Amino acid sequence: MPGQIAPALFQALPDVIFWIKDADGRFVYVNKVFCHDVAAMREDQVLGLKDEDIFPPALAEVFQRGDEQVLASRTPKLNKSELVPNRMGGVEWRATSKIPLQDIDGHWVGTAGISRKMGYNEGLPMPGGQRKLAVIVAAIHENLEKGVRISDLAQAVSMSISTLERLFREHMNTTPRQFILQVKMTAACDWLINTEMQVNEIATSLGYEEHANFTRAFTKLMGMSPKSYQKFYKPG
Repeated sequence: MPGQIAPALFQALPDVIFWIKDADGRFVYVNKVFCHDVAAMREDQVLGLKDEDIFPPALAEVFQRGDEQVLASRTPKLNKSELVPNRMGGVEWRATSKIPLQDIDGHWVGTAGISRKMGYNEGLPMPGGQRKLAVIVAAIHENLEKGVRISDLAQAVSMSISTLERLFREHMNTTPRQFILQVKMTAACDWLINTEMQVNEIATSLGYEEHANFTRAFTKLMGMSPKSYQKFYKPG
């Protein structure tokens, strides 16, 4: 599906994510920036996966819905602002463009996309509401182990709780509370696999006073207990 020239060019751009997916949403090509900056995986590990296998559920749903719309409408979607995870465990605003792909017989067979950073001094200018949400998301990550209250987040960007909730629904298709939970569980997954921390230590670090409450929350979101997740995914 991918030709030779375009992928080679996108390998040379250090700040642009490039990917190609088939009609089922599976990655069939990704550039080095995607592997290093977003997925934190090797190319051979990414190929064949879907967004839901790599990204937090709320963000994966946004990406998948965008692909489906582009493929169904046969119309490109250009410079859409969206949050994209980075290898440091945070998220950043990027301008994403997607196009539908046809094979030589005229069949619609997938999508291709690029994504470039947005910010104050690079890429496209970031709208005010998105700047506020970027500040909020950064605060969630920075204070994850201290505990995060919705009221404090709203106060930090001088908006009401209801406005904060509307902003999350509009841009992330979730609520602040659910997003915080997903960030916590993402951190828990990382610690379970990449550290020697025990489950009770992780629970305490994420602000859970009761170990059982953390286990229930993790199991509900991930579909397996923390110990089962660790046993299944931890290498060696």
